Amino acid sequence: MGRVVNDVVDGAGLYFSRLVAAGGYVFFSSTAVDHSGSMAEEARVKPPYHQSPSSNVRAQTTYIFDRMKDGLSELGSSLDDVCQVEQFISQKAHADGYLETSRGPGFMARNRPTSGLMETGDFVPPGAVVTATGIAVIPDGSHIKEIHSSGLPTPQLHPEMGDSYSKEPPFSEFVTAGPYMFNSVWASDYETGVHPEAKVNQWVWWGNEARSETRFNLNERLKPRLEHVGSDPANVAHATVYLTDIEDLYEVDRVWREFFPTNPPARTVVPVRGLGSPRWEGARDHADGGTKTEVLFQSIRPGFGAERQVVETGTGQLTHESEGIKGGPFLWISGQLAGNESGLLTEPDGISQARYAFSRIEEICRAGGTDMSNLVRVRAWVTDIEDSYHVYTVLREHIPSNPPTVSITTVPGPLYVPGCRIIVDAVAYVPE
Repeated sequence: MGRVVNDVVDGAGLYFSRLVAAGGYVFFSSTAVDHSGSMAEEARVKPPYHQSPSSNVRAQTTYIFDRMKDGLSELGSSLDDVCQVEQFISQKAHADGYLETSRGPGFMARNRPTSGLMETGDFVPPGAVVTATGIAVIPDGSHIKEIHSSGLPTPQLHPEMGDSYSKEPPFSEFVTAGPYMFNSVWASDYETGVHPEAKVNQWVWWGNEARSETRFNLNERLKPRLEHVGSDPANVAHATVYLTDIEDLYEVDRVWREFFPTNPPARTVVPVRGLGSPRWEGARDHADGGTKTEVLFQSIRPGFGAERQVVETGTGQLTHESEGIKGGPFLWISGQLAGNESGLLTEPDGISQARYAFSRIEEICRAGGTDMSNLVRVRAWVTDIEDSYHVYTVLREHIPSNPPTVSITTVPGPLYVPGCRIIVDAVAYVPE
């Protein structure tokens, strides 16, 4: 049906569509805002519970998923058809309320997607504490959501997880739909924290936590799941790598180059405040039971009419990833920031950096046989909350109507190029 937008938000400096359908899938993102870009009245918590992280995140999550449920239905999909969802919260104190609500009755109570939940930072508008972005399939004869299990350990059901987890864990191991496989990996045993095979002990000098986790995630988590659906590492289209310490990128890439020696997937690397293990604030190391990295993947399934193609412009990427990967109806574009090994390539202000990132996305779109008007999703991570508005401003310059869905969150700096303050990636629809 081509590219179709649904539920446009335009006001108060915000500019995005809550949902965009194309190629048999729906991309969605939103905070709890109304059409004017202001915090929705239904999502506001009144005294005496207005200071509670739980009450605020539950109200905002309810509003977000009510809108998503309606929009997905209008586009021929549903919350049962969500294949992958990324969730960002301001504080770990928001996690329990978000999960209880989003996985509760009326939302993703059954047939849950693969997912990732990260503690990042603040959102716009002021007062927003949670946002979610994801991908759903529009079911038809060849595109049906299937939940798989490779027999690897998954979250166990515990009474303290609440009624919403009485029959299913909070997320599925991995999901397929049409030519894509969706999954997330992190080096947890879902019981004590870090998986014993990934854990680096503190009593000896050698060993690196991020490197050990990455090797475990790729070899013991990703590879068996790819093989389960008849695929392999050469068919990974895009990866989003979340790191609690951005300085770990070097050790991550040592393993990444081993696992993807040539034509690596498109990739976006993002610093975060914390991951789901453990649940308390401030844990940074294996000694705390805390993992260092989590990765979300989208991969191609052979035999479903899609072939993986590397898209190049000649500019290249700073780290070990392709500029873009085309496969099936979409072009998956790596994270772009206004810098290289020599440092910042623009003026230091946010608007200049956003313009550079979008100019690179435009260049990669052209090389991939599409254009900016076909963007279905934009994700941005900023170290200064005010730069969120700059991303929306530059997006409007490129796409003055029918915008893509957009997810923006602040993250802890610095980024991996000195002076850079914005990372932007995108997914573009490629019409046949």
